[in-house]
Amino acid sequence: MDLAGGRSGGYRADIDGLRAVAVLIIVLGHLGVRGFGGGFIGVDVFFVISGFLITGILAGDMAAGRHSIAEFYARRVIRIFPALFAMLISISILAVIFLLPGELIGYARSLVATVLFGSNVLFFTEAGYFDGASHVKPLLHTWSLGVEEQFYLLWPLLLTIIGKSRIRTVFVVGVIALVSLIAAGVMVRLDASAAFYLLPFRAWELALGGLLVFTGRLRNRWLNELMSGIGLFVILLATWKFESTMLFPGFSALAPVLGAALVIFGGPDTLTGRLLSIRLAVWIGRLSYSLYLWHWPVIVFADVGLLLVPGPAVIAAQLLLSLTLAAASLRWIETPFRLRRARWATPKILGWGLATMVLAIGMSSALILAKGIPGRFTADQQILAAYGDRDYEAGFRRGTCFAVDPGSIVDPQCLVAGGGHPRILLIGDSMAAHLWPGLAPYSAEYDILQATMVGCTPGVYPTGNKKCQRYFRDMLTKWAPEHRPDLIILAGRWQDFDIPSLEETVRALQAEGLTTLVVGPPPTYTAELPRLLVLADRRNDPGLVGRFAAPTSFGVDARLRTVSESHGARYLSLVESLCAHGTCRSLAAPGVPLQFDYGHLTPQGSAVVAGTITPEIRSAIAGSGPAKNDPSLAETGDPTR
Repeated sequence: MDLAGGRSGGYRADIDGLRAVAVLIIVLGHLGVRGFGGGFIGVDVFFVISGFLITGILAGDMAAGRHSIAEFYARRVIRIFPALFAMLISISILAVIFLLPGELIGYARSLVATVLFGSNVLFFTEAGYFDGASHVKPLLHTWSLGVEEQFYLLWPLLLTIIGKSRIRTVFVVGVIALVSLIAAGVMVRLDASAAFYLLPFRAWELALGGLLVFTGRLRNRWLNELMSGIGLFVILLATWKFESTMLFPGFSALAPVLGAALVIFGGPDTLTGRLLSIRLAVWIGRLSYSLYLWHWPVIVFADVGLLLVPGPAVIAAQLLLSLTLAAASLRWIETPFRLRRARWATPKILGWGLATMVLAIGMSSALILAKGIPGRFTADQQILAAYGDRDYEAGFRRGTCFAVDPGSIVDPQCLVAGGGHPRILLIGDSMAAHLWPGLAPYSAEYDILQATMVGCTPGVYPTGNKKCQRYFRDMLTKWAPEHRPDLIILAGRWQDFDIPSLEETVRALQAEGLTTLVVGPPPTYTAELPRLLVLADRRNDPGLVGRFAAPTSFGVDARLRTVSESHGARYLSLVESLCAHGTCRSLAAPGVPLQFDYGHLTPQGSAVVAGTITPEIRSAIAGSGPAKNDPSLAETGDPTR
């Protein structure tokens, strides 16, 4: 992302300070610091800044009669390429060392897309809830570079066509911004990934920044103070209140975008402008481009390379390392290239840029043709690793009975019984959906209805995501009493904060006389299970997998049982079923991981777990006591024991 850009109307230290705010909320959000759940809005702030600065450069050049599209692109190359390619070279070396074959192929594709400034399009095509978890995509953050550079490719041409007329420019840019905003508001409900990644639905943010170049300042000091103060407050409030499960961008992005616009419009001589102009803020703002480039790879390789579990010490170390790398990049890469710009002719700069892109594409192609260099691993390790590369969403009935897009709901046909068998309602989040492949073979015995949504533990208590709660409240308090399934299975990625909701839910279902089975969380890990199995084999360390078991599943399990059974529901502990003597089963069969990521079941793993659930189903429908867990399920085919 071009976070430094140019200048409009002279240097403004407050804009460097605004950059600092934007990059810090992004970095702290990615690090998982509490209170920064909406840190992703920092990108929107940057888009406004970039639109303002780049439009200012172009408008100034046109007014002075020195406008040259070739020169503009040469400045972009000098500004963007040195730090970007220094990062890409370093990350490529780490990728070859640490990434599994399938991950390395994915990295190579993203490298090609990045140097062609199309990574936003690539990541859009790959988008999905289980899409090779984001923390094994070292270049995921470059999607915003793609958006900006695509904008920069078209924007100079557009302004050149419009000409020097200020009125005509404001009209055309305003129409573009309005159309793009409306399109984003519509698209975010149709395809949230498209609205997030693609330029047509982000262009309004950059265009709005561009419009600020053509607006005069208000003469009323207090109005300027009020606007800039409100703008910064709105940005910080959105950082605190927004969450990743909300519909975004679209109209919800108006908050950070207008907030950034108000800060810029208010000017540098307001109290907010002076606050943003303090030396530390300006320094971080100057680092912002390199800090943005480096922070995400630092997070990724701390995870996949060192298997570090996020915590205060790890977060502090990642932040410090990111700042150090950014400072080094500014000092020894960005600044020297910028200072030497006058020595190099425009054609030579563009030629160097093109040659660098060709070399990077050639290196990426070699990695792809080499199939991710699988020779780094044994045949058995390659088989294990491949389980982390497959698309499992389709098997969960993505898009119909498993809603994965913000704003979407379960297809009503998923709640229609057709076999005349006892009806079972499976309801919950992805950790309910991953039970479907294992339960589906029992459709000759039961009519299994499925209502599952990404990130939505089932409940009637009004907490958490409003869309989740509204849908599940209707399902459990209206649909279920009306249709009276023979058994309701509640399953999810339960955590301590879900317990009040579960208690209220079980109480409501029991009051309606509905038989309920609560399925506890499976054992989970702080890294993907296939990766842990590969590393355990490479290091000849059978205990490695167990050391990365997440304690949360075990801690919440007993509390879930107490709450469920105290209100008359049945409870099935997957922890008890899959773990024995302090070690959990990690293979569904020899060479087949039980789970494909930190906790979601492979189809074979789902079949294993279904073997623990079906006795409980039969017992519940028959009205007899709880079934006994089969201890052999925790033993079979697990070489880590």
